[in-house]
Amino acid sequence: MEKIFESKELVSQLNDKGGYFIDFVTSKDIEAGIICLHPGEKDLQQPHSVDEIYYVIEGFAYIEVEGRSKAIKERDIIFIPAKSRHRFHGNNQDLVVLYVLGR
Repeated sequence: MEKIFESKELVSQLNDKGGYFIDFVTSKDIEAGIICLHPGEKDLQQPHSVDEIYYVIEGFAYIEVEGRSKAIKERDIIFIPAKSRHRFHGNNQDLVVLYVLGR
């Protein structure tokens, strides 16, 4: 069954519950969620066993993948291969990112 999610509502839920990410779809095939990093907050994620796609909804920051950092901004799409070490950093405003992982 289809469902429409509002990113602002998901960020509000995330802020209410604490933490910096929230899954909003989990099925046998995919997992999708929102990351919201406030300035100075650390991204503590570990490498994933599957490929991952990120879409930057809001903000400017850097993504470090296997030790190399690249600037990212609103509307950028990032592909991260399975098992790659990666993290977001360097944001001086809220960074809101959609993520989708295969299962």
